[in-house]
Amino acid sequence: MQRSGWSALGTGLAGGLQWRLLICWVLLTLIPTLVASLPILSAFSSMLDYSVHADEWAQHFDALMFRDVAARMGDLAPVHGAIAAGVVLSLLISPLLSGMVVASARAGRSLSFTGLLQGAGAEYWRMFRTTLVSLVVYVPSGFLAMQAMKYASDRSETALLQSDADLAGHVALGVALLCIVLAQCIAESARAQFMVDMGLRSAWRALWRGLLQFLRRPFATLGSYLVISIVGFGLAALIASWRGHTTAVGVGLLVAFLITQLGVVVVGWMRTARLYALAAVAQPAGARRRRTDFAPAL
Repeated sequence: MQRSGWSALGTGLAGGLQWRLLICWVLLTLIPTLVASLPILSAFSSMLDYSVHADEWAQHFDALMFRDVAARMGDLAPVHGAIAAGVVLSLLISPLLSGMVVASARAGRSLSFTGLLQGAGAEYWRMFRTTLVSLVVYVPSGFLAMQAMKYASDRSETALLQSDADLAGHVALGVALLCIVLAQCIAESARAQFMVDMGLRSAWRALWRGLLQFLRRPFATLGSYLVISIVGFGLAALIASWRGHTTAVGVGLLVAFLITQLGVVVVGWMRTARLYALAAVAQPAGARRRRTDFAPAL
């Protein structure tokens, strides 16, 4: 007997509320953020600190200024290097964060900070291999998304009416988003398999099981993923709007930083909740996870 989609959704929403895990998420994501942002802040400082409009720009967003600065920063090699380093670090840290979620689910309880770090280390390479194997679904999905956008671009050049071009663009965007969502849903389902099967070691087998889960229970799998994603991105958008209306000057700088970290917490909750929900979809009703070998020591 399988769990209902609503039951899995409830499990996911509750499973994401682990304050130690969310604090680890915030602290670890600060590493690539600092690596990428410090050279960018230095470039901003060199271009804007001595402007007569500096005080005004610090308090209000100026689109013209932002466009000019973005154009100039595009020619700065250190900025490109910092962004590339930040992306690489983010990709390397992502399996660590996923490993914490898997370890917590396998232990059957909220882990301490030490337990989360130990669990993340134990699961890191499995999560890393799963990320690499997931390219099998990401690459075709990305290709289809690009073809859809290319079709919209070609259609806009030959369309007689602007409404036809707009329709083609909207359809292409919808197809591209659908491809990305399906690929991400299958990849997350693959990671969730490690939360259900304690003996699972193969990333390829996990991906295959994730694909089968999606094919066998598409509504429960995709529905849980979409509902949690919509809630998470909705909250993140509200926080981003709040941050945009906060002046980062004086005490406001600290407030703006804390608001940003609140957005990171929401994203971390969303990612954790999705994995818990997808694992609940994969797990038969009434089944219990046994604790891992290292769980009692945590």
